[in-house]
Amino acid sequence: MDLSFRTSPGNMFLRIVIVLILIPFANLFAQDEQASPKKLNMKGYLKEMASFNYYGDSLLFQNLVHNRLNFAWYPNKELTVYVELRTRLLMGDLVRDVPNYGKLVDSNNDYFDLSINAIDSKSALLNIMADRAYLQWSHNNWEIKAGRQRINWGVNLAWNPNDWFNAYSFYDFDYEERPGSDALRISRYTGVASSVEVAAKMSEDIDHFVGAGMWKVNKFNYDLQTLAGLVQGDLALGLGWAGNLKKAGFKGELTLFNKITETQYNGAYDKMFLGAISIDYAFENSFYLNGSVMYNSQGSIHPPLGFPVVGLRPGTVRDLSPYIWSSFLQSTYQISPLFYTGLALIGYPGSDSFFINPSLTISAMQNLDVDMIGQLFYGNDLNGNFGSILKAGYVRLKWSF
Repeated sequence: MDLSFRTSPGNMFLRIVIVLILIPFANLFAQDEQASPKKLNMKGYLKEMASFNYYGDSLLFQNLVHNRLNFAWYPNKELTVYVELRTRLLMGDLVRDVPNYGKLVDSNNDYFDLSINAIDSKSALLNIMADRAYLQWSHNNWEIKAGRQRINWGVNLAWNPNDWFNAYSFYDFDYEERPGSDALRISRYTGVASSVEVAAKMSEDIDHFVGAGMWKVNKFNYDLQTLAGLVQGDLALGLGWAGNLKKAGFKGELTLFNKITETQYNGAYDKMFLGAISIDYAFENSFYLNGSVMYNSQGSIHPPLGFPVVGLRPGTVRDLSPYIWSSFLQSTYQISPLFYTGLALIGYPGSDSFFINPSLTISAMQNLDVDMIGQLFYGNDLNGNFGSILKAGYVRLKWSF
């Protein structure tokens, strides 16, 4: 049976069946969580999102049913087991028309292959992934995590030069949890806001290996962090901070890469510097502003492909932006308890490229949100002509449980 959106209504029946199967499954575990909160907890969400992608004169439609289940098991006071599953059912023009689309969707893995395309056809793509699967042992001031986990060393919103282990794309708005790494992390908390942390990412070769340490301390009313390690063949040194300039938040991240052995990621340079700073301010009427600037010493004013492929994970932290200078401005406002709006702008000084990202969230009822999101990319195409590269609109329903 052809489930394509263009030729058959059968896809709607399939989506409804999957939703009906998942809802009682989620409620079952939610009841178990209430019955035995000390041993097994479960939470998650179910999302239905329609996307409309305008590329040139073509309209590409895509539908996504996205389910997430986060499990936490507490066998004793010191040990916790986390397993988080991400299931996505995609149907539409991209599944049908983009070559090797299944491989693109299934590319967000690390050392271990913890995902599978259970269905991979021209009609539908069903991907199931365990993007978190780790053990956490905590005792006094020590903490050890082993397995697929998020190692979040960045402090900024749009770009994180200190995110050496698992870089992410700001454009990938539907992945709130962000990618993880198969790694071992050991932390020692030395004070209320100070710690020492070391982490190593599993790898078969030096091209993908990341091993680093971070020291965090609070001085002068600032959270300061210094980093050092081996990152895909580079000796990396980093610095980060988060504090306030009067009533405004002030954050920054700096990273210097020095090549010590050539890999697939550093063949184009001997040294590379990435730096990003941001200032944010929250007004009393709930209006919020965030501005950020990023510098890439190996960037270009007119890179061949300025915008990364929307929704795909950057190869490494070096791929956060191909431009020398990148600027970011975001504003959000709570119109009422039920309506929340936002607008993000990204521009690249010296070039004609820019990105516009309006959004509106409606709280339809408790634990149910309706999002309307736009992503508009403008710049020069491969022929050097300026115009709209891609215009995309998304309508998303999200039920959290």
